Amino acid sequence: MTKKEFLHELQTALQGEMDQSAVNENLRFYDNYIMEESRKGKSEAEVTAQLGNPRLIAKTLIDTSDKPGASGKQYYSEDYSSAGTDRGFRADYSQQDGWDVRFGRFKLNSWYGKLLLVLIAILLIVVVANVVAFLLPVMVPIILIWLLYSLFLGNRR
Repeated sequence: MTKKEFLHELQTALQGEMDQSAVNENLRFYDNYIMEESRKGKSEAEVTAQLGNPRLIAKTLIDTSDKPGASGKQYYSEDYSSAGTDRGFRADYSQQDGWDVRFGRFKLNSWYGKLLLVLIAILLIVVVANVVAFLLPVMVPIILIWLLYSLFLGNRR
């Protein structure tokens, strides 16, 4: 199958299932991919054969888009939420924005997400410092007694 035939079948399968900008974006992606692989020495037929059936690719793209008529912006997604709810950690990759890291509906890689992560880190440091400050007056005498004991009585074996 030639690149033109592959792209035409893909466009036909996507048309009406996604908005036009998403269809165009996907067509550009596969057009560029086939061109890049052809520059590496593969024929168009080899590249399209490796990609597989364009209708199956279209079905996958449609199934993974957020909803019918969606922008098709999301390409890869790892969902770590429980039972498919939107409460867990999720990392999405789109060509346009890069990684979109979420915890529930909260975007961790936005400015407020980064601010929250910094505040959590500061809170953890303060908690650890308070625990150390609380234990230090108790631990210093114990360590000193142990050192003195091992220094004077530790050599008698």
